[in-house]
Amino acid sequence: MIARTVLAALALPAALLAQAPQQQPAPSTSPQQPGYTLHTNVRIVLSDVTVTDKDGHIVHGLPASAFHVTLDNDPRPILSFEEHNYTPTAIEATPQPADGSFTNEFLLHLPPVLNIVVLDVSSMGITGQMDLAYQFKQFLTQLPAEKPLAIFARVGEHLVLFQNFTADHTLLQAAADRIMPRLPIPHDHYNDLQLLFELAQNLTQIPGHKNILWFTNGGQILDAQDPNQSQAIDALRVIYDQLEAARISLYPIDTRGPVPDPTGMVAMQHIQMNDYAKNTGGQAIYNRNFIDQEAHEILRRDSSFYTLTASPRDFQPDNKWHKIQITVEPHDYTLSYRRGYFADGHNIAPPVAVKPEQHRGLLLTGGKTVDASSDLHSQPIIFTASVVPATQPTVNSDDPDFTRLHPLTPPKHGRVSYLIRYTLPPGVFLPLMLNGHPHIGFEVAAISFNQLGEPIASNGQRVRLSFSVDNPTQPIRIEQQIDLKKGDNFISLAVWDTSTGRLGSLQFPFTVK
Repeated sequence: MIARTVLAALALPAALLAQAPQQQPAPSTSPQQPGYTLHTNVRIVLSDVTVTDKDGHIVHGLPASAFHVTLDNDPRPILSFEEHNYTPTAIEATPQPADGSFTNEFLLHLPPVLNIVVLDVSSMGITGQMDLAYQFKQFLTQLPAEKPLAIFARVGEHLVLFQNFTADHTLLQAAADRIMPRLPIPHDHYNDLQLLFELAQNLTQIPGHKNILWFTNGGQILDAQDPNQSQAIDALRVIYDQLEAARISLYPIDTRGPVPDPTGMVAMQHIQMNDYAKNTGGQAIYNRNFIDQEAHEILRRDSSFYTLTASPRDFQPDNKWHKIQITVEPHDYTLSYRRGYFADGHNIAPPVAVKPEQHRGLLLTGGKTVDASSDLHSQPIIFTASVVPATQPTVNSDDPDFTRLHPLTPPKHGRVSYLIRYTLPPGVFLPLMLNGHPHIGFEVAAISFNQLGEPIASNGQRVRLSFSVDNPTQPIRIEQQIDLKKGDNFISLAVWDTSTGRLGSLQFPFTVK
């Protein structure tokens, strides 16, 4: 049974919900233990490569010997090689259950390649939005049943998740209908680098390769094609590191079709779109009338690619952009892959001795132990949450399985108090010994955004629970208050294990009537 012991509430920064799990220090090992392999500081360059022939057909069955990799014109050996030719498999939608709860359990059943749509209408007029809405509807009509999508949108300055991964066309169309058309919202500027950073942060926790279909009407122009010559090199370094870590390929799609360009501005935008695409292994689509068909062509190729890794010779973290070139025999094939990386210490294998298949034992009272995987921090925390009015009867406060994190407070004017109830499965946290009894410590945070991506409410708290048994088998149930505005809200939740650094996150729309 859980003893209801809770630490004082601690306000957490809003950025917590956008942060990926922090890299944990490697566990120390005894030099007397045999069978360890020493890993040194090596920069690993991973490339997902799509190969097509002159007719646009995917090329399968190429051996590793057909590929040649050069890093800054220095030929390097291929360290690992794998061909992916996945059979598309549908994932279940994440509908709202009858009890009004939401879950991120779909993270356990994702296909190996994910497709994400970004509807960037932040600087798009009504006419452009209506045209995009029509073409996107045509796109969904032809979308195969086994192709799940997630839909993000930028209607203001920030990115908002309108629909999580689902293959349900009704849900996807409903999300698009909430996004467009709408009256443009005046802003001083629309920062594309901020959009890409927010997108990468949202997707870092999700494994596998990801294709981003970014529907835009041109976007921001940077000052140089070569990242090393750009005035925004510091920002680009952060962005490209995040995109590389999340294995994201960008496919910017110009929704305007062929347009006159007397000033050359459109051409400059297309150059920037090409840079984003080539530097991440995607493709820019512009000067096309039927963008719905172009988007389908991207999805047609998404499940077939090769993954290979290589390392530069005598790696030095000089913070500069370094070029990747990959060729394949025969040379008349077309390749799509990431064209470079920043040498800033990102993706370095730490100098740590690791024993293969090693398991960590946690010492409990009475000499008992619990096995824990050595890569716990890399696995997302799966949990369920529900949002109910604060006036709704709660679980009996005498129930030891239920913990309210803070006494209820009156809502501010124009807001309605709700309770977010978290349910976490048994054993999700590593128990640690305190005064002879096992306890767990974790943090929860909830943020509500409006449709512009602006935070309108937040609550973060640190939790410590003690147990009267060594290996608790009951779910962990806690609840916290959040005051929401009437109308559409977009709620982001995070659960962070302070012992392992594991993070679980969940986002969903919620309407206050």
